[in-house]
Amino acid sequence: IIGWFFKKIFSLLAKRPRMLFGFFAIIFALGILSLTILVAWAGKDLPDPDRLTDRQIAQSTKIYDRAGEHMLYEIFTDQKRTMVEFDKIPKQLINAVIATEDTSFYEHKGIRPLSILRSVVYGLLGKSRLGSGASTLTQQLVKNAILTNEHTYTRKIKELILSVRLEQKYSKDQILKIYFNEIPYGSTNYGVESASHSYFNKSVSELNLEEIAILAGLPKAPSKYLTDKTALKNRRDFVLERMFEEKYITREEANENQ
Repeated sequence: IIGWFFKKIFSLLAKRPRMLFGFFAIIFALGILSLTILVAWAGKDLPDPDRLTDRQIAQSTKIYDRAGEHMLYEIFTDQKRTMVEFDKIPKQLINAVIATEDTSFYEHKGIRPLSILRSVVYGLLGKSRLGSGASTLTQQLVKNAILTNEHTYTRKIKELILSVRLEQKYSKDQILKIYFNEIPYGSTNYGVESASHSYFNKSVSELNLEEIAILAGLPKAPSKYLTDKTALKNRRDFVLERMFEEKYITREEANENQ
């Protein structure tokens, strides 16, 4: 019935080109107006991106021996976190995350419109979950550290708006620093430094290539990878393969660490 209705409408409009043009012009105008209203409504209660780096972020309390060389205890509530400066994060860890999660990180402005459109089309066709596979690193930061993980269209719209605002306010390196210090790495570990100490008993600056690949792959599904060694190994190998494809490492380096 719907198909017949639209067929009749377009058949009528086709006989009158001016009416056809007017019809599409009205539809386009209504679409723009609706989108504007939706964005204004979704963005009215968003956090101020100017104050993102001014927040008080909870860190673990560490107790060392008298010499200050060996940590005896680490006290925390539900989030174990140690902040790390950006220059202490290995370049290959940054490369691994970009190669795996967002190859165009340094080119986009927070979102990738074509990727979003493709994911919507695939979702409508039933080939994947609506909206999956289109998130940039900035969007992942917003979802994990600022908003929530709830799967609603309202939250997704807020995520897109805030991602664009963050890219306007902060440099790419600033966004990466916040990302590495705030996203969850499984269990109570938040931030890459805490995860490095928990899983490898060393600072992030001391990680080797295999350990870098493991940490770079963890945030996608930490609960799954920490309880399934085969899945963790496959994820590590995937990260190394992506680093090779993006020419961050050689084939020999990839094979040696798989």
